[in-house]
Amino acid sequence: MPQRATKLAPCRSCHKETKHVILADRVVDGENEDLSWRYKYEFLECCGCEKVSLCESYCGTGDPEGSVTYYPPPVSRRKPSWRHHLEWEFISLLDEIYAALDADSRRLALMGARTVVDMVLTDKVGDAGSFAQRLTALERQGFIGKKNREILESALEAGHAATHRAYNPSPKVLLGVMDIVENVLQAVYVLEETAKELDKATPKRKTAKP
Repeated sequence: MPQRATKLAPCRSCHKETKHVILADRVVDGENEDLSWRYKYEFLECCGCEKVSLCESYCGTGDPEGSVTYYPPPVSRRKPSWRHHLEWEFISLLDEIYAALDADSRRLALMGARTVVDMVLTDKVGDAGSFAQRLTALERQGFIGKKNREILESALEAGHAATHRAYNPSPKVLLGVMDIVENVLQAVYVLEETAKELDKATPKRKTAKP
């Protein structure tokens, strides 16, 4: 039995580029009066985790370099391990944001990140007042520090620009916003409970007898 060809490709499960076996492939050519094109489809199996994916390669007239698309798309950002500590409405929204990141739908991901922050503000300080006023209230209640508030304001402004001015952030900017949003969620909803559990589990210092 002939040995199957292999190629390097991103693995959604291994979260990195790995060697894949090409299980099957097919080439589809097309043309009209002015254009010609070629699609190549390859079913790939990761040599590590054995997950199967589809690779679609395209090239055509005026686009000799073409493009490569994977289905399902590679994971661009891992979901945080602590997300299961959040309420369901946060988990479901985060899942949609990570799906948008995987599909490179950066505007949608940024709008979703802004919505997450709005939900945090509404939950902790209410929905009255501007974003700036509610961020200040969040700081005064000790959920975030002054520097974190300033950074969060920048993230909110980016989300506002995506919603109202069609701003499309670079991948670097978007991942920075996600860092901020995840840090806020962890600080407000996860670390506080972790600190309480740690305090309960820590043996208390014995007081000296008089």
